[in-house]
Amino acid sequence: MARRLIYSEKKGSTGAAASYLYVDAAAAFRPLREEGSHVRGLQERVLGWARDVFLPQGFPESVSPDYLQYQFWDSVQAYCSSIAGALSLQSTLVGLGVGEGSATPLAATLSWLLKDGTGMVSSIAFAYWKGSQLDCNSKQWRLFADFTNNVNLALHLLGPFLPVPFLAVLCVSGVLTALVGVAGGSTRAALAVHQARCDNMADVSAKDGSQETLVNLAALLTNLTLLPYFTANLGVTWTTFLLCVFLHMYANYQAMRALTLHSLNRPRLLYVLGGWVKGAADSEGTADGGGGGDGVPSPAEANLNEPLLFGPAFKSDYFPLGFRVTIGHSLHWALRRCGGGGGGEAELFEAACDAFSGEQYMLCANLRRRQLHVIYRSHVTPEDELRAFVTAYLCVLNYSHWLEGTVLPPKFLAPNLPATTPTSTASEYQVMKAVKELVRQVFPSLMKSLQVQKWRIDKLHFGADEWRLIED
Repeated sequence: MARRLIYSEKKGSTGAAASYLYVDAAAAFRPLREEGSHVRGLQERVLGWARDVFLPQGFPESVSPDYLQYQFWDSVQAYCSSIAGALSLQSTLVGLGVGEGSATPLAATLSWLLKDGTGMVSSIAFAYWKGSQLDCNSKQWRLFADFTNNVNLALHLLGPFLPVPFLAVLCVSGVLTALVGVAGGSTRAALAVHQARCDNMADVSAKDGSQETLVNLAALLTNLTLLPYFTANLGVTWTTFLLCVFLHMYANYQAMRALTLHSLNRPRLLYVLGGWVKGAADSEGTADGGGGGDGVPSPAEANLNEPLLFGPAFKSDYFPLGFRVTIGHSLHWALRRCGGGGGGEAELFEAACDAFSGEQYMLCANLRRRQLHVIYRSHVTPEDELRAFVTAYLCVLNYSHWLEGTVLPPKFLAPNLPATTPTSTASEYQVMKAVKELVRQVFPSLMKSLQVQKWRIDKLHFGADEWRLIED
């Protein structure tokens, strides 16, 4: 009796299914082919090859949902940047003396080495100065890197015409190149962590590099074909350059807007808390009390409204209503900033310890100067960090309501606020004590709403310093 053995399989969730039948005469399995399957098979093999070469293994399940949209805009910006870079390269070679009989290879080599040296020093300094902020505000610093890169290319184009030695232009260019390298490389790694969903960050980074290389190859062909026309005269060169720069920045902005990060940094959390407070105001008098989200915006909404260029984008201590709030700094430093000498530091220390006893954080503040510093204790947890941030936020809102009459929903009005205008540390800490009690009431519902909206409350990117109070 003839046997009928058959099976089907496919590669990944997007691969085409292939069926195989056991043929007795050949003593082997042979593929089952339908009419027109040869053409479809060729197309599927080509698409499968392209998917294997340029997309991470397991795509699309192995990457974030925003992967394709981000990679599209990232490819557009890489193409525009490559063309702009080729336009600036000619001016750089002119500035180095290529084509001039008086120029020597040694002079050009020394100039290039000095450029590299200034860049090395600058990269170390910039990584020390802003390294911890690159994780917190990766989208903002990615835009900074691309803007700085465009400034650097424009400087190369202008270099031969500036009334300064070209060596000075090269050294400034080395500094800008270093900033681009540190900010761009670091933020690209941070975004790869977001995109990798199956512990495949290396694969995501490698395939991102392959995609960029393919785009650069396309830009290279464009440059080889059209560069003689682009550089025919100065007007065409600058028109082409400015168009590429505009498209480069536009594509980068769209790429950053395409990302939906579920971690909480300062700009996103401030937007979330603003929506939380506004949701309470909008839900007053309604039966459902605002729904399951309690007015808390989703990650998609918060990312879409996250400031990328202004406001808290590049201010590490930014807070609403003109306040400046630092996190995780030294208590000694905070007391000196807020105490003002004359015995004020001792009074401030006692008031802060009394107001926040039993908590894994304390607020050291001078609300009259609009200064507030969040101090962590040694056993602080991510939930404590979030609670401290919410306490600082509601302190700012209640203080402004108390002092300036800023409108605040009754749900977020701290009970037992002092009746008089704050004139001392003691009266300010009465406000903070009242706010701390308010936070105990509203914080559990906020945590639940954040979880409903799928925020990663275990991943907080506040840019906090490393200082901790040691327990007695």
